[in-house]
Amino acid sequence: MINEEEFLVGEALMGEEPEIAHIDLIIGSKRSAVGAAFASALAQPRQAHTPILGVIRPNLPTKPATLIVPKVSIRNLADAEKMFGPAQSAVAKAVADAVEEGIIPKAQVEDLVVIVSVFIHPRGKDYQRIYRYNYAATKLALSRAIQKFPDIDKVLEEKDKSIHAMIGFRINNLKKPPYLEVALDIPDWRRVEGIIRALPRSDAIIIEAGTPLIKRYGVEVVQKIHQLRPETVVLADLKTLDTGNLEARMAGDATADVIAFSGLAPVKTMEKFIDECKKVGALSLMDTLNVQDPVAVLEKLTVKPNIVELHRAIDVEQAQESAWGDIGEIRRVCGNNVLVAVAGGIRVDKVEKALESGADILVVGRAITAAKDVNGAARAFLQRMGVEEVDQFRVMTDF
Repeated sequence: MINEEEFLVGEALMGEEPEIAHIDLIIGSKRSAVGAAFASALAQPRQAHTPILGVIRPNLPTKPATLIVPKVSIRNLADAEKMFGPAQSAVAKAVADAVEEGIIPKAQVEDLVVIVSVFIHPRGKDYQRIYRYNYAATKLALSRAIQKFPDIDKVLEEKDKSIHAMIGFRINNLKKPPYLEVALDIPDWRRVEGIIRALPRSDAIIIEAGTPLIKRYGVEVVQKIHQLRPETVVLADLKTLDTGNLEARMAGDATADVIAFSGLAPVKTMEKFIDECKKVGALSLMDTLNVQDPVAVLEKLTVKPNIVELHRAIDVEQAQESAWGDIGEIRRVCGNNVLVAVAGGIRVDKVEKALESGADILVVGRAITAAKDVNGAARAFLQRMGVEEVDQFRVMTDF
């Protein structure tokens, strides 16, 4: 039963292009907001999106009373005929069948109204398919609305692993470490482009637009990288020290997935940076280059970064041994909700040591970018990290 103040929302996608049906609907009491919206839409039609009542046939409206709203502008008679013919009757029949099948309580049909938003592709021509797809999508959306599908646990489970069919690329939220971050610190786009094209296509690779590269070409270089690898996570290494929200927004506008600030920045700058990253849907990274006590810095922050990078400078790599610091303490301060990256002089033979110390992301530069065989060098890291299977055939036949 649907109470007097309640309304429910349903959605369904059915069929194949160009006749594919996409239904969004709400069902609720005439006394609720849905009833008011129903009356308002019917009394105040919009040009090219005029709502129409769902009818089984002319002079026989379905029950509960149903209003059909075209999503796509009705441009001509051909568009109108598809909406007034197969789509209108399909939606009306689906609502009536939902009552007959017990999906909608029969005792409430005079108390309820349904508003159905219908998509008809301008290139759709097959009336049979338009009818059948819209019928099926409407009934499925009604069932989902009544069942309150999906519940919040389903949404939280699926949000990081599902892919929207129309987006054109996959979103990687870095939920399955370890990852190999390839740092492109070379201020020469032609070389950078060659390296990117040579890298293996792997979900475990992050491409870093290094600070020298960004200083040479601007933060828009992130977009150029995404044009070559739309599915890959791209990090903009800004090492921001001031104007945190402004620089984070600039990198977000340039499609960066991860944006780095310096742990030497004022606390307010870092907090504004992290907040802005959340607004634009990017992950924030705190770079600890020259930060003596990263844990002390993290403790001062009221909002924590998504990633902490323990970083040894290129200029001192030769003079210092690798030291990753207390990764366990960093995790504790961040509520065990942080990825830890390690950077500076990482070679293949140090992979196990870095992973054993608790690193989630290994940042590698010249060991890959300066290699004669960029693809082979990257694969060697991935295999040592255990995220790419060894090519047994090649191993067995390489004499």
